[in-house]
Amino acid sequence: MSDVTTYLLNYALDNHIGFELLNGIDSDWPSLAIPERNMMFINTNWYKQEELPMVVAHEIGHMLNGDSCYMYDKSGVGKINAESAANKVAIDLLLQYCKDYDIHFNSYIMFLQQFCIPLRYEYIAKRKMVVM
Repeated sequence: MSDVTTYLLNYALDNHIGFELLNGIDSDWPSLAIPERNMMFINTNWYKQEELPMVVAHEIGHMLNGDSCYMYDKSGVGKINAESAANKVAIDLLLQYCKDYDIHFNSYIMFLQQFCIPLRYEYIAKRKMVVM
């Protein structure tokens, strides 16, 4: 497990967020957060290992935002908004990791690439990195 993933899991513990690391499941099974049960299930066998830090940060975002895992039954817009909000929290967590470990990037694009953050969130990274 990478240092950044360990950092994020320690962040979860510090914030009283429960989690279970799932090793023996299919590599395409997505990780999941269930705030109602204060639990995240993280697929450590994810087929794109380089995405794991963003996946963990994203699930922490759902937990911190209190997103109901049942809300996905209600509307596509609700799901899109919740996913976007979780990604914004994830970006903040990854930027905090970089700040804590004095990691710098020459551009926000390099930051996005390093943590496998979808390019559609470049405006967030760009804005937040200018402030740093």
